[in-house]
Amino acid sequence: MLFLVFISSLVISQDPAVKPKREYLIQVSAGKTTNDKNPDDQPAPKIVDEPAVGGKGLKVTFLAGGSVGQRVRIVDWSKFERLRFKALNPGADTTLELNILHAGSTDFDTRVVVPISLKKGKNDVVVELGELKNTNGSDPELAQVKRWYIAATEEETPTVIFGDLQLESGTTKDEPKETPAPNEGNAPAFKVRINQERVDRIKAAKMPKFTKPVPFDAPEAAKILDALEIFPADNPWNTPVDDWPVHPNSQAIIASVGEAKPLRYNPDMGFVLVPPNQKSVEVKLNDNVEESDPGPYPLPDSVLIEGWPAFFKRDPDLKKLKLDDVQRGQPNLENDRHGIIVDPVNRKLYEFYRLTKTDDGWQADQASIFDLASNKLRPDEWTSADAAGLPIFPSIVRHDELKRGNIEHALRVTIAKTRHAYVYPATHFASDDDSEELPRMGERFRLKKDFNTSKFSAEVKVILEALKVYGMMNADNGIDWAISVAPDARIPVMHDELRKVKGSDFEVVTPPEGYAPPE
Repeated sequence: MLFLVFISSLVISQDPAVKPKREYLIQVSAGKTTNDKNPDDQPAPKIVDEPAVGGKGLKVTFLAGGSVGQRVRIVDWSKFERLRFKALNPGADTTLELNILHAGSTDFDTRVVVPISLKKGKNDVVVELGELKNTNGSDPELAQVKRWYIAATEEETPTVIFGDLQLESGTTKDEPKETPAPNEGNAPAFKVRINQERVDRIKAAKMPKFTKPVPFDAPEAAKILDALEIFPADNPWNTPVDDWPVHPNSQAIIASVGEAKPLRYNPDMGFVLVPPNQKSVEVKLNDNVEESDPGPYPLPDSVLIEGWPAFFKRDPDLKKLKLDDVQRGQPNLENDRHGIIVDPVNRKLYEFYRLTKTDDGWQADQASIFDLASNKLRPDEWTSADAAGLPIFPSIVRHDELKRGNIEHALRVTIAKTRHAYVYPATHFASDDDSEELPRMGERFRLKKDFNTSKFSAEVKVILEALKVYGMMNADNGIDWAISVAPDARIPVMHDELRKVKGSDFEVVTPPEGYAPPE
């Protein structure tokens, strides 16, 4: 009996707040490999770069009857409901066998043997553990698995690249049915529009030299940001979507968030610009270690915590707090406490979730590093400091943009109730609800073209016009229709004006036929 489920373009993951229970058998994405192969003359598995399986893959060249796997002390598989992994098969269709040896295994009849049929190309494999039987039909003792391996048949010698092998709990809801890879059919390629004016302006600017960290609200920050190209021109954050088609389920998705609810903003996401010689320090990671990028990180003593300074200075109950107080967790350690560091010279971005200063150093619950010169995403199924696995910095409404009179990127928006799925460029979800009327992580909303912006202030008009051209991407669970604005005292309070814009003034857009993610 075949106990496998194959799902095209499967997407699943976890986030700092909502995550399925998971245990890695082999975390290939972190450079881990197997400790058991047979026979001895079979080539050793190699870690290779392979986007099809999540960034890094374990390349295995099987000899006939050969195998790779893990010898372990005892692993309790009974706590989980499925084994999941991705596999790239560059050759002809083949069949492998997953062997599971447990405390009750004394011979071939008392082990589990599961056939794995791999088609040519990408395969997403799910093994439902509740359906497993020993080869003699008896129940396996999955609470005490002591060895597992994947074997080739005696007739075949395939080469296969495996992604992370992981055990998961949860219901079959953990299998999102969305987000096929764009342009997998025969549609003609869609040419992404480039904002050439933006490209030319950045190229004409000269990066100023600076030797000390510069907070985002310092006067000199504007010239640094003018010369910083935040991701390539064809990156999804920089792609105009004013000509993209409306999603067929747009009206229902908008209604699920709230047609009458107002557009809001959070003066939350500040950042610090660091020089290329900024000293790097270690940060202790308390959670999401397996989905964090390792340090050390160029973290200055003056790193800003979410909301600093304007949010705190405008609140009568918080305005007495100093930056050091906020860095140490005041007023509430349980807040998201994002910390964002930008190295504009090396074009690197460092983002932290729940960044906290202690007497023993810095700690956080997640750390992500982004290459601002690349379109590379985080590995599939990986979170970031944001639930969608997206970067935060490229989405922030900044003072220099408002002063220039033009925002040239998509914005970040939070939605309270989201769907158990994600869509490019997101890599991660934060919900167990499969309703197709809910927005996915990465869902892009666009302000309707006919919305009249003429009666709004100059600053708000700049934001609304950007929402018509670039839209906003669902990045996290939070206040409905809330965009992120830098907590900059130079930016006026905009609550009353933005609240005049309602959910019904937006529409959900989808990539045109033939769209493909940029290289």
